[in-house]
Amino acid sequence: MEFLTLLALMLFLTLVVSHIFNKINIPAVVGQLILGVILGKGVLNIVKPTHEVELFADIGVILLMFLAGLESDLKLLRKHLLPSINVAIFGVILPVALTLITALIFGINLKESIFMSVVFAATSVSISVEVLKSLNYLSSTSGTVILGAAVADDILAISILSVMSGTLTGDFSINKILMLLGLWLVFAIIVVVFYKWVIPDLMKLSEYLEATHAPTIFALVICFIMAYLADKVQLDSVLGAFIAGIAVSNAKDFNEKISRNVEMIGYAVFIPIFFISIGLNLEFTNFFRDFWLIVIFTITGVIGKLFGAGFGAKISGFDLKDSYVIGSGMISRGEMALIVAQVGYSVHLLSEEYYSTVIISVILITIIAPFFLKHSISKNPL
Repeated sequence: MEFLTLLALMLFLTLVVSHIFNKINIPAVVGQLILGVILGKGVLNIVKPTHEVELFADIGVILLMFLAGLESDLKLLRKHLLPSINVAIFGVILPVALTLITALIFGINLKESIFMSVVFAATSVSISVEVLKSLNYLSSTSGTVILGAAVADDILAISILSVMSGTLTGDFSINKILMLLGLWLVFAIIVVVFYKWVIPDLMKLSEYLEATHAPTIFALVICFIMAYLADKVQLDSVLGAFIAGIAVSNAKDFNEKISRNVEMIGYAVFIPIFFISIGLNLEFTNFFRDFWLIVIFTITGVIGKLFGAGFGAKISGFDLKDSYVIGSGMISRGEMALIVAQVGYSVHLLSEEYYSTVIISVILITIIAPFFLKHSISKNPL
């Protein structure tokens, strides 16, 4: 029952904060991220990251990325595959280099510095998706490239994490890498089978069922199954949800009512909890001791993705305005970087001494990212 009280409090405060931030023309997601910091360990310590909160947050980010998939154009994603890969690659190289140099300058040992660079290489597009949706920019060319690059970035980040965690802990083997690649191949085959045969038939069947919102329920079943399968092959569950959204939206019997229903479920409960959850673990234990390290990590984290991903877009033929939008859309770190940091912390690649410093920097970058994206879109309206 205590969780229900906290849930009511979080949802009510989300309404208030979203209203205030929308009124002052700042993306509501920024207010929700800050709300999480205030409610969490760092300030009031009212809401703790319990199993229930984490479960609601996990469902929230899965639904958010499923909605992104539903609103994506598969033809555009295919058309802009190469630019997306360029954006992802250069959007990883520059942040890795800048973070590694910064950490070494501040006297952090080489092993931990390398792992920190992996943390800041990860992009979390869920925050960008929220801003792109609110500004009706998600289905634009730039929005499509951001989504495609985020998928490639996820795979790159997980690959780097797997290799780095193996080599840095001495648990590296070619067999493990081959097994991982094999799992990804199996997942790719499952995706093709689902896309061509399973999902179209399920969506067609749902139209004949005498049950309330049957097509929406079928769509959610597909979403959660694909998220589960992606997680089982050591990819991010949000990648599975995004692919499921694309597959459902391209099925013959897809209708816009499914999007509206999923959006209603997601934004009424789960998605706000996801945004709040990002800030709950933030602690200011070493904030003043590591103040300048946090500042520089935050600055390099922003400019690394902005210029790295932006350069990838520029060499792919986009003009400066579109490159600015794409670079801005890749800045956010969010849950992906937090997951990588947590994995490193659990296997002692990220020490307790610098754990809070990295988490603070990640959350600061995540809060700053929507401002850049909104500004870039204002300079390049559709």
